[in-house]
Amino acid sequence: MTTLVYDAGKWGSGLLRYDGDELIEHIEPGEARVGAPQGTPPAAASKLAARLVAYLDGAIDDFLDVDCEGAIRWAGLTPFESEVVRQLRLIPWGETVSYAELALLAGRPRAARAAGTACGRGVLSLVVPYHRVIRSDGLIGEYGSLGHERKHALLELEATRAL
Repeated sequence: MTTLVYDAGKWGSGLLRYDGDELIEHIEPGEARVGAPQGTPPAAASKLAARLVAYLDGAIDDFLDVDCEGAIRWAGLTPFESEVVRQLRLIPWGETVSYAELALLAGRPRAARAAGTACGRGVLSLVVPYHRVIRSDGLIGEYGSLGHERKHALLELEATRAL
C-alpha cells in the first residue's frame, strides 16, 4: 500500500491510501490519524488531492468519476452498505437527505439505522459526501471523529457556492 499526504490549508492535512492503482481510503483533512506518506502513490493521487483541496476552497466537484469499488471491498461493506455508498454519491452538491431517505434510495426503506452505520463505516469522505446525510428531525448529527462542527462547515461551504 502507498499513501499520499496533502495539505488543505485551514482544513488541515489529508491522506489518500492506494492499493496499487486502486483508491481504498481517504482520511479527511484534520483527522488525527493522517500519519506519514508511504511509497510512491499512482499519478492519479496527486490529481485527486488537488481536486479535494479545490473542493475545500469552494470549487464544485461531484467526484463521480472517482472509482470507489476498491474502497468498498477494502472496507468490507455489505451489499446494502455498498448500495448506500452508491446512492449517497448521487446526492447533489448543496443538498441533504435524511438517513431514512437514504435507506429508501438504497432499497431498504426501514433501514435508516443501517444506512447510518454504512455512513459511519465510510472510508472515502468528501469523495463520498457522507456529510450530506442528516437526521430526520433536521439536525445535522455527528460526523465521525471530526464531529458536527466539521459537518456544519462542509454544509455551509456548499450552501455558499450555489450551482
